[in-house]
Amino acid sequence: MALTIPVEICDMIVDHVVATVEKDYSLRDLFPYTLELEARPQLMSLRLVSRNFCAAASPHLFKRIVPPINSSVRGRRSLQRFAEISRSKYAAHVRHLETGYNSWGTTFCPIIGQEIQDFAGLLSPCLAQLCDLRVLKFRASSESLSRDREWAAIEAIVTALRFVILPHLEGLELFFPMAHDFRYFFPSLFSPLHIPMQDLLHRLKYLALHVTAYTKSLGQRYWTTPVLPAHAALPNDLHAAHLFRLVELAPNLEGLRISSTDIIPFHTIHFSPALRLTSLCLERVLITFDHIRALSGQCKDHLKHIELSLVQLHSGTWHMVLTQLRQLPHLIDFYIGSCGYPSTGPNAHLRAFLPEPDDPEPLETMNFEDDEGLSELRDFVNANRVALGLKPWERRDFRWSR
Repeated sequence: MALTIPVEICDMIVDHVVATVEKDYSLRDLFPYTLELEARPQLMSLRLVSRNFCAAASPHLFKRIVPPINSSVRGRRSLQRFAEISRSKYAAHVRHLETGYNSWGTTFCPIIGQEIQDFAGLLSPCLAQLCDLRVLKFRASSESLSRDREWAAIEAIVTALRFVILPHLEGLELFFPMAHDFRYFFPSLFSPLHIPMQDLLHRLKYLALHVTAYTKSLGQRYWTTPVLPAHAALPNDLHAAHLFRLVELAPNLEGLRISSTDIIPFHTIHFSPALRLTSLCLERVLITFDHIRALSGQCKDHLKHIELSLVQLHSGTWHMVLTQLRQLPHLIDFYIGSCGYPSTGPNAHLRAFLPEPDDPEPLETMNFEDDEGLSELRDFVNANRVALGLKPWERRDFRWSR
């Protein structure tokens, strides 16, 4: 007679497989829904052992699902799989959904019109079945997409968030081609049947907004990416307010990430006085010292993690910014890469020559005090880490060294 392993033992074994020890700062602190890569195949194998193991492992396997529009596995379309999961008992286990276009582009995963139509029709009813969804990641852009296909995806997610109540949503990550595209979350004609966007934003702990298409050639580094006429007509820097409005209406954020292609003016955001960030990640934005000082002062007792990539400082110096960050008593993780000064404005004289593409600098600056400020901040962060029993970063760590 076959040995039946008790449910309690199965649960203990599965919990051991999925357990992670994360002493360092990680967004896992906010969203513990993503399995380690090695855990997924182990859980899939355990499901085959017995019914008890299947019952114990399945909820973990379905916590995060990734059904892109243009993808198939073993000849089976991912959208079909998405629809099947949403109608099954496993829909209740889904916490993290990543969908939209595949990030690999259209070269390996060509898109057909039927897939887009199916996705537009499926998204809202499928979302409505994910009763405990916590994180939604949506990509409305991909390499070589026409503007019509970008718009089809944007319209699908905007419509879904207007009509589908997601009461437990805590994290939202959006990849839109242009800053202008974020305006569609705030229609000029509001229907009483619409769910106000501010209701959703008020509940969020994490918000990541990405602008993925260039709208101008000026400012591109090293190699120029062609700009579509439809994109050039709506410059990202002039329409960044639409993107920033989402941030301003999210007062309870703990993590914020903004990235762009063209430089956009981050210093124009008016943050809620209630904002208390633990994580801040910025890429290709324009900042001022006064704005960063105000934000870091407001979040002083909470900020642990900061990433700055290709950030330009319009006023003040990087030495002043980095010195200000040493006022954050809980800062234990810091990254800076290719940050410098704009070519125009009061800091133009501090702008350094562009380094070779294969030899990037953490700071692109003509001000030697900036490098001193980075060294002092590194020592400060390492002291904080040692005090918490964490391993200090090496002097040549990629976080602040080339």
